Amino acid sequence: MEAGLSVTAAAAEVGITTAVVYQRRKRDPAFAAAMDTAHQAHPRTPDPTPDPDEWEAFFNNLRPGTEPRQAALAAGIRPEVVYHRRRADRAFAHRIDQQRTGR
Repeated sequence: MEAGLSVTAAAAEVGITTAVVYQRRKRDPAFAAAMDTAHQAHPRTPDPTPDPDEWEAFFNNLRPGTEPRQAALAAGIRPEVVYHRRRADRAFAHRIDQQRTGR
């Protein structure tokens, strides 16, 4: 977060979920203060639009039984970016559904 990453991107960098971050934030006041300080000093930068290679990495991680969120984090893409594109792009949504069902 000190580098301007979102909580999701910073968590993915170190291989944890945002749930882990927010659970620690709730139980550790010093951690919460450090998060607040990092956010104030370095407001979150907009996430770049994933390039074609990043989207392919997403689809390579998306297998039957795998949630899009997990595949997105493994590819270094914010899950919200995937969900936004899924709502806006029918072909993209169809490809996700095909890969998740193995058909």
